[in-house]
Amino acid sequence: MGVVLTLALAATVTVVIRATPAIGFISAAILARGALTTPIHAHSDKIVLLAQQPTDHVVQRIVWGAGSSSGWHRHPGVVLVTVQSGTLVFYDSDCVAQTFTTGQSFWESGKRAGLVRNETTADATVYATYIVPAGAPLRIDLPNPGCLED
Repeated sequence: MGVVLTLALAATVTVVIRATPAIGFISAAILARGALTTPIHAHSDKIVLLAQQPTDHVVQRIVWGAGSSSGWHRHPGVVLVTVQSGTLVFYDSDCVAQTFTTGQSFWESGKRAGLVRNETTADATVYATYIVPAGAPLRIDLPNPGCLED
């Protein structure tokens, strides 16, 4: 009677994905942070806000130095951004750019990477309002999705 020996080999492969951190911020002050422990079900004037779980609400003032970059990232929940002064360019993960100037707003949400840059020689200031799951970070660094911009 023979003995059957089965040998299984497992290979471990480690892949390092390099995130692209923010550079060139002059300041990123959190002005207020609050927690809402109940669900949100708001509907008024054709605007709907729905959150099934507790959320943190954060307001942040960010001053972008000339040539600064947010690095590729995403936000849990939703962030609403208003440009108080200057000009910023938002790149989505398809490498499509949108320019935002003083008085304009944009929003970020979802699992895909985004990058915001100040491509001018002057500072830019924004106010960001985050609605994130309770205890979540405000941003998650991600690798460049294959765009020329970093």
